[in-house]
Amino acid sequence: MAEEEEVIILEEGEPQEVPAEEAPSDEKAAPKVSKQRKKLLLLLGGIGVLLLLLVVALVAVLVRKKEAPAENVNPTALVKKLKKSENARPLATRSQIEHMIKKANLLYARGDKKEALDLYEQIATYSASISYYNLGVAQMRQEKYEEAIDSFKKAIQNGENRTISAINAAACALHLKNRKLFDYYLQMAEANLPESYNSPLYGYLYALINYYKGNYFEILSAVNHPTTKYYDNELNHLGAISYELFRRPLKAIALLEKRALPKDDLILGQLYAQIGDFPVAARYLGKAVEDGYAPLKSRKALALVQLKNGMPQKSADLLKRLKTDHKGKGLDLYPIQTRLAPSVYDIQAAQKRYAADALVKPPNAYKLLFEFAPFKVFNANQTLNYIKKGNASIYVDEAPEATRYLSRSSSISRVNILISQAIKAAIDHRLRRANTLLEKALKQYPNHSILHYNLALTYAQLGNFSKAHTHFLRSYHLDTTNYLSGIFALICESLTGRPIPQVEQFIRDDLVKIVKPDQTQLFYQTLFYFYKGNLPAASKWLSAHHDNRPVNLLLDLLIAADQGMWEKALKSAKQLRNRMKRDVLANLLYLQMRYRHENIKRFSADAQQYLRTHPLDLDAVYYGSAFTRDNYIALRFITGTLYPFKEQLEAKLISEEKDPVGIIESLALADIYLQKYEEAYVLFNQLVDKYNMQDSRTLFLAAVASVGARHPANASALLQLAKMTDPNNLESRYALGLLYLEEGNVDAAIIQFSKIPDGTFRSAYFDFDIVGFRKK
Repeated sequence: MAEEEEVIILEEGEPQEVPAEEAPSDEKAAPKVSKQRKKLLLLLGGIGVLLLLLVVALVAVLVRKKEAPAENVNPTALVKKLKKSENARPLATRSQIEHMIKKANLLYARGDKKEALDLYEQIATYSASISYYNLGVAQMRQEKYEEAIDSFKKAIQNGENRTISAINAAACALHLKNRKLFDYYLQMAEANLPESYNSPLYGYLYALINYYKGNYFEILSAVNHPTTKYYDNELNHLGAISYELFRRPLKAIALLEKRALPKDDLILGQLYAQIGDFPVAARYLGKAVEDGYAPLKSRKALALVQLKNGMPQKSADLLKRLKTDHKGKGLDLYPIQTRLAPSVYDIQAAQKRYAADALVKPPNAYKLLFEFAPFKVFNANQTLNYIKKGNASIYVDEAPEATRYLSRSSSISRVNILISQAIKAAIDHRLRRANTLLEKALKQYPNHSILHYNLALTYAQLGNFSKAHTHFLRSYHLDTTNYLSGIFALICESLTGRPIPQVEQFIRDDLVKIVKPDQTQLFYQTLFYFYKGNLPAASKWLSAHHDNRPVNLLLDLLIAADQGMWEKALKSAKQLRNRMKRDVLANLLYLQMRYRHENIKRFSADAQQYLRTHPLDLDAVYYGSAFTRDNYIALRFITGTLYPFKEQLEAKLISEEKDPVGIIESLALADIYLQKYEEAYVLFNQLVDKYNMQDSRTLFLAAVASVGARHPANASALLQLAKMTDPNNLESRYALGLLYLEEGNVDAAIIQFSKIPDGTFRSAYFDFDIVGFRKK
């Protein structure tokens, strides 16, 4: 079925403004422009889309006498009346036929397509009284393109609207995929164009002919130097096409928004998607769906825009409706190709992201809290022998409770020793060893609140927030006065998208009852307020007296940054850095606060100098937390010093015999940034197969390398494993949904997208491009 066209009705006398048209597209009919036209198919993810192929049937009904505007029409009654008069004497006068054509055009323009086509069919029976030009238009409406070409040919021979007749004949040839005939009539239209020089249509016809010829610069000449004030809306549409082809979407948007019609919502939505303004794109496309203009195209475009707009559940709903409402036609979606987000490999995009204070805003702010949160022990004095950071890194307010525990059995003492050994390993950045020790201890004593808390903290630092949530929640249930476990469980819920409202209510109720909190209780209250986004309540912490434990200083910094109190944030960052001089994250926080006002290029230069003069404890990168490793390698990337660090990693790997996992992961991450995807893929596979690192994070990063190396099948398998290992890994679900969509498995994609909450997730690793239309 051909694309639906619209008709422009022009009367002699004062010209009228008329809506733009949609031209039928055919790649075979006009190869000269088809290469450019392919760029007009979609505007999502930086790919040009302009479903704005204009005028197919430009109709000029020439009336000898100026007539009053057409009266209201009852379509059904009119068609019935005509059908009843089939055996009557045909309408004889030309003016009567032209009047009926006007009514048919009006019906068509108002959307009463069936009634209009019935009327065109009736009109065609009176061919003796109708001009060949108008007969051709009526035949064109009925998609009788060969007959229409014959009528337009006779109209041209009779001198009827030769330029417009030739354009219509060329459009019919385009429908019939007849390249030779298309070129013939297009050349004829151009040859007869001077006849229309004094017509208000001249500039529009000039632009239209050049559109079909592929002379897009000439279209802009007509748009920017109009010969009349009329038909500017149509010229603007043609100009928008040209600007889009010249990669000037903002210019295209400016032209369309001058006098946008409801039918332009689809095009504007796609243009806004191209420039990355997805909220506005979604709004325009939503209006197009509501108003019923090209609903199938609008829904298909909106489904993809919502994915980019951070609304995967809305996208899933749209995909479901496409399946049901359009009886399978909606499944012929715009094909996509999954790719890595630019910030993963493009240094300028990475610099832009790094410069946006992202490190101190949620969700990174939550991850920082896990990095500086204290481990818990029973007896602080006993544990000091194992811990290098001393009291700054442990809770010491559980000693009375510890005494009661220690008196119960010798098994508790053994657990306490294991806890102390695990904390020592964690402080020395041997995080995986700490996690193993705590898992071992948990088997001996499964109902130990502090043990669950410490184990949860190691999982959070390893980047496994689902397991961290499980153990934080268990710790809180075993001891409901352990508010830190409860609040950290809530933070994990925020990171994994699975809230448990009852826990939040219990903690809120308990904390509100504390009227005169001590320092520790005030810390709990402030942390809860920060999690809830209640900044006025949280800001009281800044004026309260508290010691300079790292987690207290971090909370100072995060609240001050959230309030825009950057001098206070810098002061807290400096105190934190001075307290932990070689700590990687403490120094990164200081760098961001110290140089946040500089442009990213200057920031990079200052960061390079700072790293040369401030040696850091890189064991945190080699063996420590995932968050530390990610951010340090990102810093080396944006400062242009990742290549020498990679050489340093390679040398370190050669000398490391006991625990190479973190070093291999660091090398693989560096390779991803440096676009050495095959090398990264091999390294991650080594982690998975040789070192049995089958946690969700490692499997996901292996999938990232697979997508970069264009191994989509391997990526899908790895993401499936990552999702099974951690169903709350939203990055895995999103990437898996994109890959399913890429291969046409819409049902599987819907399942993945429907489980990602709207407005809470944006992938840091994956994006997609639209690559054209599928051929049925």
